[in-house]
Amino acid sequence: MPREVLKGAKAMDQFLTSLHGLLNLRWGVKETWFDGEITRWFCFEIVGSKQMTRLFVRYPATFKHMFTSMFFAAYPEVELVECEDYIHELPPTYAELNARDMELYGLEIYTKNASAYPIQTYVEHEKLVGDEKGRIIDPIANVLEVIGKLKEEETIWIQLLASPDVIPDWTWKPEAEKILDKFENPVDEAHSGSAGQIRFRFRTPGEDEAIQKIDDKRSKPCFETVIRMLYVAPRNIFNHQTLYRGIFGFFQQFKNEHQIFKKNFHTRTKSEWFMFPFGFPSVRLRMKRMKLYDEYRRRFVPEETLFGKLMNSHLLQWCIYHHVSIFGADELATLFHIPTNVVLTQSSMDRVESKRLPSPTNLPA
Repeated sequence: MPREVLKGAKAMDQFLTSLHGLLNLRWGVKETWFDGEITRWFCFEIVGSKQMTRLFVRYPATFKHMFTSMFFAAYPEVELVECEDYIHELPPTYAELNARDMELYGLEIYTKNASAYPIQTYVEHEKLVGDEKGRIIDPIANVLEVIGKLKEEETIWIQLLASPDVIPDWTWKPEAEKILDKFENPVDEAHSGSAGQIRFRFRTPGEDEAIQKIDDKRSKPCFETVIRMLYVAPRNIFNHQTLYRGIFGFFQQFKNEHQIFKKNFHTRTKSEWFMFPFGFPSVRLRMKRMKLYDEYRRRFVPEETLFGKLMNSHLLQWCIYHHVSIFGADELATLFHIPTNVVLTQSSMDRVESKRLPSPTNLPA
């Protein structure tokens, strides 16, 4: 990244909108059940290790030319570097990680309420009036500050698996229609039903705002997204609160009246005797750590079919608790984008010292 990135999350929003056009559809019985055609997904990752912050994107190799072209159209001054997978910095299995006297804490989060409700986006973090009109408040600064305060041996991985939503008219859009109908025709429940009468009322400002946001989300390309995080550190300095509260606080700043983020307590690496299925808490805890660590390394996307879920399940850890969130391009851009020059932790990121330009096209061979 250059020393100054003046483009905010709007540039990432435009990039993701273009990226959505690379979706692939499956048609008919042959592609669905015999060829096993699935929608390709993209992986956006924030990595904090050795007191440095790095951003990674993983995409199908067949999309390399199209992906890079779309990215440079949005961020011409940022460099893309092909590199080895950073997950090889840690052991390939949890057993080997444990043998090195290290421990991990893993967590998956999702949006709790109906998918039609959007989270707060970067637009709502910008001042539109007053003395600070037009000032960019970069929401990603929160997570960069947490990573910047890590010790040398601590590591944080944040993973956003995003797949273009190919059939929204069958999944969350019908639910959005019901919510809009409810908001557009509000009923005073306190005075309805007692005498067979229905009394309508005026909409509140919050309901008008919700209608506008839901209507905007319906018109934008959306992504089915899985959010998964890991924290790894030596046992003598291990503090799971760094992830459980620190990084989760980054996502909490995007909640609003109608949408919040919720921790998936079925997949997080914690197990007690009073938690379902109650027995063997230490064994279940170890299996949770093994499974979540493996799923992160494989960039595992939850299976759609029941048979697929069963094939990826274990005796005490079932693959039926994963949750997928629906984010519009602007929402996903808010969660993952190139940090702007207003972010204070510039020393914790690799920077391009000078601008690089391609060679002239008319040079002799």
